[in-house]
Amino acid sequence: MENNSSIVKKIIIGSLLGAAVFIIIAFMADYKKVASALMDFPLRLWPFILFLSLMNYAFRVVKWDFYLDRLYIKIPRVSSVLIFFSGFIMAITPGKMGEVLKSLLLYERYGVPVTRSAPVVFMERLTDVLALLFICASGVAFALMGGGQPSSLQAVTPSASPAGAAAGIDPGQLISLGAVAALTIILIAVISNQKLIMAILKFMERFAFIKKHIVHIESLFESARVILKPWPLFYATFLSILAWALECYSLYYIITIISPGTIEPLPLLIYCSFAYAFSTIIGALAMLPGGLFVTEGGMAFLLVKLTKVSMSKAVAATFMVRAATLWFALLIGMAALPAFKAYCARVKNEPEPSERAGVNT
Repeated sequence: MENNSSIVKKIIIGSLLGAAVFIIIAFMADYKKVASALMDFPLRLWPFILFLSLMNYAFRVVKWDFYLDRLYIKIPRVSSVLIFFSGFIMAITPGKMGEVLKSLLLYERYGVPVTRSAPVVFMERLTDVLALLFICASGVAFALMGGGQPSSLQAVTPSASPAGAAAGIDPGQLISLGAVAALTIILIAVISNQKLIMAILKFMERFAFIKKHIVHIESLFESARVILKPWPLFYATFLSILAWALECYSLYYIITIISPGTIEPLPLLIYCSFAYAFSTIIGALAMLPGGLFVTEGGMAFLLVKLTKVSMSKAVAATFMVRAATLWFALLIGMAALPAFKAYCARVKNEPEPSERAGVNT
């Protein structure tokens, strides 16, 4: 596992990048108006916004525990929760892939092979993508049905497609979503097909380096296949939709406070959700730490385009929701990791890993 100095270094770099992103985008949008919108937001409303984030994490903890149970990884519930939240310390890694830290903690403390638990981290991300795609698709469907017309939304160009004319969702965004959806479906289909996976692994055995690790690779795919069955996939995706919907609602709630009456409530909620989900997907694909700049820039741009809020208020809302999600999660992770280590040091009467049911050492 990475040592503490390495983790701290990444946090510092990520934080500096985040500050730089804020300064750059704020100046691009008129920093005085952005600062005014931030300062005018009532402090008494922040507990509710952070509560929405905590509820998001609660649904994701349920998903994490569900996947561990499916793989018969039995650990104390307190450890499970602390390990889950410890992964948040890697929230600013590209695509959040640094959350494989959770697998390393499971191995270090309970002897669970990384190849067995890593698919859980992978499936967390995959079901998050499915949930975000569902939210985006809901926005597109609402646009196609003429949601928000005629007073609140205008066509981008006279020749725009029906979806674009309805909500300013341009063809490029639809193509991007279609590509992500297609790749996700293909990935699920490939991993779920045991015969195809075995054929691929048999071919890969020709390479000496891969052959040396083929047993671990087979274990990795077997664990992934188990939790990719229809029921686990559906249930976990449903939990992800609930979780991400809460973060989308956070953005909607902030917009209603700093720019009331922009458009009708339902179109505003739908398009705020689309803006949040789409920018999060694109930010992850950019493979930048925490999706910085791409997520913030994309979200602010879409808010202006879809909801007609001013750029300064869109930027302010974007930074507030990112503070309540990405940076709040990072703070929780920074508290959870030392708490987990302290918990492990304090608990002396837990069985050894070899005595735990369902844990292969």
